[in-house]
Amino acid sequence: MTDSTDRLTHSERACLQSVARGLDPEATIDPDGSQAGSARKHLESARRKLMASTTIEAVARALKMGLIE
Repeated sequence: MTDSTDRLTHSERACLQSVARGLDPEATIDPDGSQAGSARKHLESARRKLMASTTIEAVARALKMGLIE
């Protein structure tokens, strides 16, 4: 899992961090709404890299691994 998690992008980490804080990741990543669905794509990619089946599981794994605070 380390190789994939080392490659989490800034946007993937930002989306996971937003979810962890109870915020809307779309507003964090795309505040002007010009790229609809971009946060969803980042979260899907982060879930795949963290081998998580849900976003909540991905957030938990990222927290445990120290990838987000």
